[in-house]
Amino acid sequence: MEDPSSMEVSQGQGRRFEFPQNYGDNKVVLMVRDPWTFYAYWEIKKEVEDSVKAEIHKRGLKISKSVLRVYNIPEGGADPQEKMALEYELKDWANSWYVHVSDPGEEWIADIGIVCDNGEFFRLARSNAVRTPPNRMSDIMDEDWMCPEEHYHRFFDASGGQEIGKSSLEMRESVERYLRKWLFSGGVSSGMFGSASHHLFKKDKK
Repeated sequence: MEDPSSMEVSQGQGRRFEFPQNYGDNKVVLMVRDPWTFYAYWEIKKEVEDSVKAEIHKRGLKISKSVLRVYNIPEGGADPQEKMALEYELKDWANSWYVHVSDPGEEWIADIGIVCDNGEFFRLARSNAVRTPPNRMSDIMDEDWMCPEEHYHRFFDASGGQEIGKSSLEMRESVERYLRKWLFSGGVSSGMFGSASHHLFKKDKK
């Protein structure tokens, strides 16, 4: 497979543009994709890597592997190295990675570095910090999207809430709580409202 960093792109008039293999940066960048995933990409300057390797050899250590280390940042901003969560060994000139985490709504940071045979870690670059979103409806109440009381009752009726018998009072209350939380939160988009209102209020337009 061709290395995408060396691909050429036509610019018209017979001229071609070739993507550079690097940009002379020394950094790691994290970008959130969803509550369980973020994307990491990096570039390490050769002089930085050579300097770290020289220090390793000077101390009589042997290089074991290059790694991407991911840390969960504790509440209060303590040293993230206290909570290392994941480590990936980097092979075949890897310069990007999709990182999958088990806990949404947490803050993360990452290092690219070298691990020696004694387990000591030498950092080459540290990333920006990112926070994955929570895996639930937003708690933020946005007045611009609040549902009027009369519309709420129509949604509740359409959901079958009025059909639940008195013997199912607990279930009815549970449905009502869910609908209230959904309709009165900022998590309801205009598209959802437009689609729902079209079906709920269709008979009023006859």
